[in-house]
Amino acid sequence: MTIEMSLPSEAVDAHREVQSSVDKALQMIAFIAGCGGEPFGVTEIARHVGVPKSTAHRLLKELEGRDFVGRLDSRYVAGPALAATQRTPSVSRHDHLRELAYRPMTWLFERADAIAVHLAVLDGVDVLYLDKLTKPEGTKLPSRVGGRVPANCTALGKALLAFEEPARIARVLSQPLPRITPYSVSMGHQLARQLAHTRKVGFASECEEACQGWVCVAAPILDRGRAVAAISLCIPSITAARSSDKLAVWGRLSMAAAGSVAELVGPA
Repeated sequence: MTIEMSLPSEAVDAHREVQSSVDKALQMIAFIAGCGGEPFGVTEIARHVGVPKSTAHRLLKELEGRDFVGRLDSRYVAGPALAATQRTPSVSRHDHLRELAYRPMTWLFERADAIAVHLAVLDGVDVLYLDKLTKPEGTKLPSRVGGRVPANCTALGKALLAFEEPARIARVLSQPLPRITPYSVSMGHQLARQLAHTRKVGFASECEEACQGWVCVAAPILDRGRAVAAISLCIPSITAARSSDKLAVWGRLSMAAAGSVAELVGPA
């Protein structure tokens, strides 16, 4: 004899409501993951998922509480928990650093009105990008989480190299330096001067050396005098040309953000 059992209608309705909320949350996560680090608004994601803005607000608040999204004023960006599911193994080794740097990066992104903000470490003679916050215009930048760029061509790389051991700096300077653009520094003595200047002022800069049309300023995250990582901000070259006096301002802002991370990192 077969006994058929059915759930009360109230339980069925509750189950369907939970399933619907889960489906919508998953659609949201997929949308956020596809934004590539660009900020988005409630209206955009509500339209994409097909829910009222009030529902989108509620679900985003839940995702924010679990670090799947972060806030940039009235807009949202992918949070560290979501980014952790998308990283390569080489990037995942630095998960704790990424988590510590997230709020200072967000602060720098807003305060400097930058097109993009990056977090990176030195990997051999390359810069390895760990995280990126960007405005829509920043999609033109070639940088991506998990990507690598020759250190000598970037402000990040110079900020990192400047505080390396002298022997490692000497090895880098003794090798042929790659060029990405016609403006990339390719002579060892030029790079040596720039590294010395970086140590003096506390931040590094580059103008169209990694990507034409962009200026970047970076500061090292120091732990007992060594750079464990660096934070940079990117500005269009045309903006930088109109605001040449702001280079030092951007440098101080990047140093402040890097210093905030350094305080959280603390002694190893």
